[in-house]
Amino acid sequence: MMTARNRNGSRVVYAMAVCAAVLLAVFSGGVLAAEKKQAAKSVMFMGQKITPISGTYIVLKDVSIRAMPATKSNKVGSYKAGSRIQVVGQAAGSWVAVRDDGGDVGFIYDQVLLPLIDGTLQKPLTGKASGGVNSGAECGYTINFEGKSAVEGEVFEIADYDVMWDCQLGSRKIKFRTPMFLTEAPYQMGPKRIFQINIDVLDLGGGYEEVFSTTILFNMDKNRIAFDGISLEKYGQIPKIKEAKAATVAEALTAAVKMAVQTWNKAAWTDLIKNIPRYPEPKSILKKPSKPGASGKK
Repeated sequence: MMTARNRNGSRVVYAMAVCAAVLLAVFSGGVLAAEKKQAAKSVMFMGQKITPISGTYIVLKDVSIRAMPATKSNKVGSYKAGSRIQVVGQAAGSWVAVRDDGGDVGFIYDQVLLPLIDGTLQKPLTGKASGGVNSGAECGYTINFEGKSAVEGEVFEIADYDVMWDCQLGSRKIKFRTPMFLTEAPYQMGPKRIFQINIDVLDLGGGYEEVFSTTILFNMDKNRIAFDGISLEKYGQIPKIKEAKAATVAEALTAAVKMAVQTWNKAAWTDLIKNIPRYPEPKSILKKPSKPGASGKK
């Protein structure tokens, strides 16, 4: 289990068996095989044919850069564990083409790489969302990027957000906020670019540590999000829409918020109303940190 503290001081859980998953990612073959584009045309890269792909990857262990996609080819450099690199293509076998500062660098054995995503938002995301069956809630929302949290023992981060809700439930107007996070590495620590999004409603059960979470998975290779589950059955229900299109981080977060509110049942809304005095007023929210990593804790 890995934990990360988000910008509002709440404890969020990134449920992954890290050690086993990292070993699987390092020692199992074909890390980037799932990213090959079937319809993509080959291009030339340092005299070798590659299938174009694009993305930022992190190096899991020290690795050599080769002049050709072969272990016995000349070594032209190396990357240390924790380095972030730009992959531009899949070569023959389990090799990828790497570019740095616009220049072609060479080839790296892909078993030591992990795909990443950048959860930074340049501006808040706003929209409207309707509650689930029998709730009758109609909400406006604003998603603010709060910064990034380090993951204990790992070299990647979690992107933190604060979601402001302005909802109408019958004749009652409700304003509250919920933390939200996006894992910037695949939630299974594997080659597939599937990232976890959580929207957390705090303190519904009367205890601060009892968090009602809706988990949604963002599959970048298939350009979609999908409902994965809830943490407390007494407050949750299956959303009417369980999948939605999303090609970017902003689209994924927006679709996830709309999906999450559909999972909140009557009991969730009832206890949410009871706990409204415990939630900070929207106007008390701190301004977004000037850069990731800046302190936003109260």
